[in-house]
Amino acid sequence: MFSSINVGFRLLFYRVMFSGMKVAFLPPTSPLSPDVSFVLSLLPPTLSVPLPSNLLGEVYYLSLGFAVLILPEVYRRLLTLCAIHVASIAPPYVSTVLGSFSHSDGDCLRADGAPDDVALQRGKAFAELIEKLARLFPKSSKIYDDIEGRFSDIRFFDVKKVFFPFREMAKKLSVCVVATRTDGPYLIDADGHKILDVSGSYGVNVIGYEGFKSIGNRAHKEVLNDLGPVLGPIHPDLRGALSMLSEVSGQPECSLHMSGTEAVMCATRLARFNTKKKFIVTFGAAYHGWYDAVQPGVGNERPVPDIIVLKDQSPASLRVIRARAHEIAAVLVNPLQAFTPNQPPPSDGTLIGKVRDSGVTNAREDFRNWLLKLRATCTETGVVLIYDEVYTGFRLAPGGAQEYFNVKADMICYGKALAGGMPIGAVCGPAKLMRRFDPDHPLRLCYLVGTFSAHPSIVTMTKKFLEDVKKIDYQKKHDEYDLWVGLMNKELEERGHPVRLAHFASVWLFQYTEPGRFHWLMQYYLRSRMVNLAWVGTGRLSFSLDFNQTHLSTLRESILLACQDMQDGGWWWTSGPDHSSVIKKMVNKEIAWSLTVSVGRKIRAMLGLGRAGEGKTVKAV
Repeated sequence: MFSSINVGFRLLFYRVMFSGMKVAFLPPTSPLSPDVSFVLSLLPPTLSVPLPSNLLGEVYYLSLGFAVLILPEVYRRLLTLCAIHVASIAPPYVSTVLGSFSHSDGDCLRADGAPDDVALQRGKAFAELIEKLARLFPKSSKIYDDIEGRFSDIRFFDVKKVFFPFREMAKKLSVCVVATRTDGPYLIDADGHKILDVSGSYGVNVIGYEGFKSIGNRAHKEVLNDLGPVLGPIHPDLRGALSMLSEVSGQPECSLHMSGTEAVMCATRLARFNTKKKFIVTFGAAYHGWYDAVQPGVGNERPVPDIIVLKDQSPASLRVIRARAHEIAAVLVNPLQAFTPNQPPPSDGTLIGKVRDSGVTNAREDFRNWLLKLRATCTETGVVLIYDEVYTGFRLAPGGAQEYFNVKADMICYGKALAGGMPIGAVCGPAKLMRRFDPDHPLRLCYLVGTFSAHPSIVTMTKKFLEDVKKIDYQKKHDEYDLWVGLMNKELEERGHPVRLAHFASVWLFQYTEPGRFHWLMQYYLRSRMVNLAWVGTGRLSFSLDFNQTHLSTLRESILLACQDMQDGGWWWTSGPDHSSVIKKMVNKEIAWSLTVSVGRKIRAMLGLGRAGEGKTVKAV
């Protein structure tokens, strides 16, 4: 009996080896890849292996058969391990280990090893900054104080502005802007100041506030005055909006939603539903909205088992996509990663002590070459390529990243600017990927609906925005920004400030050429110089396309004054060539102390003594 089982299993074993292996790696019509050839080269070449007749022989063949069956999966996992973006999967584990603490006032001022005289200089400058902000913005500060305890969003924004040991220090400063109206790219705040806005309104403000106000006024006059918020029936402007969206995206079908996050949720769900595959690939800590299924790193403690986060612009990542194409539904790309590849969106809260370098040199060409390789790989393997153009759509070009890089995607997500400043999300793609039902299985559905999708006033604003955006000369504006950034960097270098600007089309940021613990203070000095930044500080700024030379000149003056404030306050003091190592040692001490605080709290909790150091300012030693 054992001999017959032996022969039968061996025949099955070889059949699996030589036919099933191809299925595991490639679509049935694909030729053998080098990866498959490598695996097959490890297998016995013929059936001329002796047939042991004892039980040990049966165990041998059963074990060998099992090993060959799992070998492809082991190989794929090893490939993935070599290409995984470790920084994206570590935060959920690290975040539960590090304990929170804050420096005392004196320790804050010496956090980079500064001597007493520099600490005194900084203390005086900090007191002056507190007084200046309070004097300039009393009404805004009062409104902020009144809502802080009731508006949880604003408390989160404040936490993200600085590295956590400096939060108590930062609480004494206020950068909250209470805006009452706009005048071009200026905000008029509750205290009557004109503040130049480079926040981009989270990326929404592409064409400028005056353009958006014009679109909104026309849409409200034409729709809300006569129709009101009627939901369900279709508004006539939907036809024009969909037609222009199809023209911009190059795709025949569209689905409308209420935010960019919803658009990404829709695209990934549709990709999984229509391909019947499990995994979504993302790259290098890219941001795709707050939906936890596409946010495996910072900010999400729930494990995300169906996301594979790979290194950006890496050949190893392409090998993983090829090897695991049979289980990858889609590859999701945020084109803004061209600006900061393999890095999370820059934030002043991550300015721990190192320099900030965007890595931008030939960003456009480098990222285009990467997209071409990615496009070819997805086409070859049948994997869906999705562009998350929620931020870059209509900011890089009228046709977004597809036009800017001249590389097409299978599905495109839009949001932010698309509805002229009103809430919207949109997904564009071919019919085979946009389908929400299975014609062969009537109970198999992908339920994607929303109460306010295709809201009549938003549809009309979308139509008018798409009409207006065609009139803008994007290249001319990008050339102006390129010239301005070059002149600014030359002047910053001449003045000896450790700051440089980098830009990608109309998106830009501050780079810091010398290590320091207080670069995060730049956002507060810019606030005192009447410049409004986003809540991430100097890490992501945006020009609206209505910025002219007068606005750029005003911004130049404000930046130079803020830099001089930083210099005069002693915040850019260095100990010499070894300053980087000094800062590194002090940061390591802080991390060690953070671990100690965390362990201490856990022990006290186990003993029923509460949390150690809760609500206290402690000293890192």
